[in-house]
Amino acid sequence: MISWVRPRYFKMLLDPSRSSVAIVLIFRVALLGALSLATQSAVSASPAGDEPSPVESKEHQSAAVRHFRRSIARMQPLIKRYGYWAAAGATLVEGMGIPAPGQTLLIAGAFEAARGRMNIALLLLLVTGGALVGNSLGYVIGRWAGRAALHKLKVNPQRQQYLDDLFKRRGGPIILLARFVDGLRQLNGIISGVMKMPWWTFTAYNVGGALLWTFAWGLGTYYLGRDIRFIAAFFHRHRAFFFALSVTALLALLVYFFSPKNRALNEDA
Repeated sequence: MISWVRPRYFKMLLDPSRSSVAIVLIFRVALLGALSLATQSAVSASPAGDEPSPVESKEHQSAAVRHFRRSIARMQPLIKRYGYWAAAGATLVEGMGIPAPGQTLLIAGAFEAARGRMNIALLLLLVTGGALVGNSLGYVIGRWAGRAALHKLKVNPQRQQYLDDLFKRRGGPIILLARFVDGLRQLNGIISGVMKMPWWTFTAYNVGGALLWTFAWGLGTYYLGRDIRFIAAFFHRHRAFFFALSVTALLALLVYFFSPKNRALNEDA
């Protein structure tokens, strides 16, 4: 579900005076957290029969890691039954603004590919295609729905003009990085359509964003699954550093969003 994406905070992310810093900070938190989770989760997903490593012990697996592992495990039956089409179909549906486990299925499929049960090249090709088609359909929906979608978000005319200017000047980076943020990933194409971003401009960044996202999660997970012992040991040895870096980025994001200046701007909207 993406009901947690409150209109107030969604508008804050799209404000041209705050969007670049906010997106960069969110991307940093998401990337650092995902690397830590994926390395520990991939260890538990490695083929049976391997010798257990210190990283696999329960004391090193936080609640977030266990939740991540359970999410991947729940997707395994879908991957085994429907294969590539499960990941590609879920990614396509996500692009139209419908909540679906596209990213989780991509990761689960990449783990299967690391074990030799799927072809990683075919998985990446189909998921990238699903992402492109889904976001393109979302763009069409946004163009068709028009400003009515923004009215539902309670965006006033002044803020709409802000968004128009934002997408003219910074629409590309938003499309590229929004794929790494749950909620924004599902609404990315729709918002681009509402803002009437030129089709070919949207398509160019949509292709770039889809490739970046698919290869980061798919190919990254694939190599994690193959060389997980070395990578997991590295992150385990330096876990304090990565944890401190993630916390620092998160605190900076919270201070940035809830500073008196930003709160005043948000109330004026």
